[in-house]
Amino acid sequence: MRIVREFVHDESGATAVEFALILPLLLSIVFGIICFGQFFAIANSLQQLSAEAARASVTEITMADRETTARAFIDNAGERFSFLGGGNIDPTVTPFEDPPAIEVSLEYDLAGSAVEIASGFLGLNIGSITRSSYLAY
Repeated sequence: MRIVREFVHDESGATAVEFALILPLLLSIVFGIICFGQFFAIANSLQQLSAEAARASVTEITMADRETTARAFIDNAGERFSFLGGGNIDPTVTPFEDPPAIEVSLEYDLAGSAVEIASGFLGLNIGSITRSSYLAY
């Protein structure tokens, strides 16, 4: 009977049990912070890249040159935007003649990112991020 009482009152492993119960929740929160941080960093970089590409095209005179300049700016995005992998960006540059304007739309494939892993795990079906900018001349 004495051994049973000692066993019931022994608290030497309580910390390990509490840690084992809390660890999955803690790791889930940290992984969620990382995934959503990566999502917002990519989305912000895409928006910034599309706006800067549209602004870079202002220096040209013809619409064809403006489109070429915007595409060239997007192709060199890896130097300025560290969150964006160049091979994952699918650009669409649409010039408008009347009124003169340009729309730069970027779609980013999330394949291989932490966001894709979380999306598949949670069933969110987020496969890409799309951002665009419109600039009238």
